[in-house]
Amino acid sequence: MTQTDAHALRDDYLARLDEAMRDLPHGVASDIRGGIVEELEGLDAEAMAARIARLGDPAAIAREAQDEVPDSPRIVVAAPVSAPPAPRRPSTSTRGFAITAALTLSFGGFIVPVLGWFVGAVLVSLSALWKTWEKVVSIVVPFVFGALSLLLLQFMSFVEFASSGSSSGSGPGPDDVTNNPLVPSLSIWHLLLLFGFLLIPASGLWLLWRLRGRTAA
Repeated sequence: MTQTDAHALRDDYLARLDEAMRDLPHGVASDIRGGIVEELEGLDAEAMAARIARLGDPAAIAREAQDEVPDSPRIVVAAPVSAPPAPRRPSTSTRGFAITAALTLSFGGFIVPVLGWFVGAVLVSLSALWKTWEKVVSIVVPFVFGALSLLLLQFMSFVEFASSGSSSGSGPGPDDVTNNPLVPSLSIWHLLLLFGFLLIPASGLWLLWRLRGRTAA
């Protein structure tokens, strides 16, 4: 082998040594490399090959040096961090809950009088799919209108009863046949009361109409 071959062997060995010691502190790696360069200096190709064989694998030299240096960095492979589970969406923000609430508000009072309507009103107020003003309109308007209609009907019934009592001493008139108390008559107050009751199912159906295409934010 020629001297060129010896230089090629040395350069290849030193390149592999530098690669193996890249994680060592710079001062430690420089000392090790300088010592090996001195050992390989001036050798011919055969002697160079024999000395390199005695020095051993550059990776083994780097590991030994790393074990002797307590502050040398270690390559640590971090364990994969699993993403936290997505928070569970509350049931009050689902469309199923909103549909149930609207139907309960519409027809719950007919199944369980009074209590069924109040249950529907509570469910509607808990739902996250309607705006505050929509909840207020669907709950307050039918309640207020129905209550006022009922009060007016009671008042007018009292007035009619008082007026009929005051005229009971007089004989039957020509209109008594048409105003027979056994024959129910439909007045405007009855129509107002009926309209107030119809507002209750209409309010729930209106909420269902407002719900179309809407999802929780």
